[in-house]
Amino acid sequence: MRDEISSIGIAITDEMYEQLETTLDMLGEWNSRHNLTRLTERRDQEIYHVLDSLSGHMYFKDAKVILDIGTGAGFPGIPLAIIYPDKQFHLVDSNGKKIAYLRQLVAKLGLKNVTLHHDRIENISIQHVSVITARALSSPNVLIKMTEKLQPKEYVLYVGPNCEALEGSQVHPIEVPGSKKSHYIMLYPGRAE
Repeated sequence: MRDEISSIGIAITDEMYEQLETTLDMLGEWNSRHNLTRLTERRDQEIYHVLDSLSGHMYFKDAKVILDIGTGAGFPGIPLAIIYPDKQFHLVDSNGKKIAYLRQLVAKLGLKNVTLHHDRIENISIQHVSVITARALSSPNVLIKMTEKLQPKEYVLYVGPNCEALEGSQVHPIEVPGSKKSHYIMLYPGRAE
């Protein structure tokens, strides 16, 4: 996986790589008991969780505060927080078992730049959000309506090939090493500067 991470333009340190491996180890342990993700094979988790999350890394370079909606088992938030320790990440999910898992994971990884929110997005109030992101969540239209009160500068949404582009959005294909699927990032402008 390390070479695949390098192939998408990330200069990963040994510590970061170990944190990603620990993430997968813990996901495997917890998933067997708590069904955190439908992907049960480690290689699938590497490709469709970690590498997919990291493949959009370039769209977060200028962000300071990132809000990951419906984070589930922590994707894309945890891998991005590992490679961007200088940025603040807020991971939101209403599922208690997933937040319990993430509390354990964040503590084990020693991530000081991650705040977890066990709540629905409608109840979240965070100031100065640079980017709102989500993977495989509800339609982009619904997500944007639910979060416009947070006034992010931009939305960076991981979408599938059948997702309808929103007026004013840009959709970019992204390469996910090892994947046999098509992956896209939808950029949608938030508040005006």
